[in-house]
Amino acid sequence: MPAVAGSLSVHSHPVVTPELTAEWDDLVDRAGATPFHRPGWFTAWWDAFGAGSRRVVTVRRGEALVAVMPLVERRGVVSSPTNWHSFVSGPVAVDDAARTLLLEHVLASGRRVELSHLTTPVSESTTDTLTRRGAHVRGEIVQRSPYVPGDVTFESYVDRREARRVRQLQRNRRKLEKLGPVRYVADGGDLDAAVARFLEIEASGWKGESGTAILSDARTRAFYAGLAAWAGAAGLLRVAFLELDGRAIAGELCLEDEYATYPLKASYEPDHRPYSPGLILLFEQIRTSVESGRSYEFMGSAEPYKMRWADDVRDIHRLDVHPATLPGRATLLADLGVRTARRGAGLGKRVATDARDRARALLARRASARRGGVAEPTALPAQRDAVEATAVVRPPQFASKADRNAASARSGSPAAQPSRATTPS
Repeated sequence: MPAVAGSLSVHSHPVVTPELTAEWDDLVDRAGATPFHRPGWFTAWWDAFGAGSRRVVTVRRGEALVAVMPLVERRGVVSSPTNWHSFVSGPVAVDDAARTLLLEHVLASGRRVELSHLTTPVSESTTDTLTRRGAHVRGEIVQRSPYVPGDVTFESYVDRREARRVRQLQRNRRKLEKLGPVRYVADGGDLDAAVARFLEIEASGWKGESGTAILSDARTRAFYAGLAAWAGAAGLLRVAFLELDGRAIAGELCLEDEYATYPLKASYEPDHRPYSPGLILLFEQIRTSVESGRSYEFMGSAEPYKMRWADDVRDIHRLDVHPATLPGRATLLADLGVRTARRGAGLGKRVATDARDRARALLARRASARRGGVAEPTALPAQRDAVEATAVVRPPQFASKADRNAASARSGSPAAQPSRATTPS
């Protein structure tokens, strides 16, 4: 029997039926959620990577679906259906009441809950809801994902880039054009053929050699095959290429909706690497996205090469939730014990290392004294820490206030403010 709260009722489904799929897609449209929140993404992910048991929690107001969240249950833990292929996840709801009832139902299982790949607003509202109901919630940022907002002009975006990199990109394009006509192509006809061509390009480069290409792993191949079939039929699949003399030399496999372009994978032919075809294609993709009012989501972490072409990041969160039940408290204590043990092991290793370094320094001084010479200075632990600390360079947008103040004191200039970090709801 479904649990009922006023006019709202909550249900749990072990399978995704065609009827639920249609309602779920409609809810995503009404809520303005992403392609990663759709049943097609979940089904493709589960078919390729699923382990344990799956269930979809839904909330209805009367007959209408007003909230949904897919979950995976494995080894006594309830978790999001996410891994490193995922971007964002979490509940989809039309209002706070529906979202709250859904989360209460998840919490009522009494089990440990791991919710990952949450946007900042969803992470904050989920944390507030669950802590008010007695749960212990520990959150962390698992990614800072760069993006180009869709409310800027391409000209203003280019103006914010490092001029020498833009000039180099333009020179590379001119060099490439000397070899033949260069053309940017997106959605040029047969999507199945376009996907196949992209996979060939990806497998031809370093990803194929290192075994990280889509075609190198059976599960990854199955995931992207299912994903492309679903997204293509739903009108969400976009495959873009940079062509040289009619031949694709770089490609991006993307999801795209009315709000954003999401590049799932990108690659280029290694023979043309000196011309930076991947970056030329990236520039065209960003241009097309912002000119249509869409953001361009780099996805993944804020690696330095991405931050050369973006100013803003979205924080992606993970929540570890322990309900206020005996099983929940037990898993909390176990989790705290593991973390304490890890810290203890780290402290023990640090003490041992310090003792070893001090002993080596003492022996070096004694040996030098016996020889009547001057020993080469050996860094003591505190000194070594200071040397190591100076080697840590953080991108300005992620630097702490203390980092910025320290940098300001060294340079004599005012502390720079970090770029704004925003997150879609």
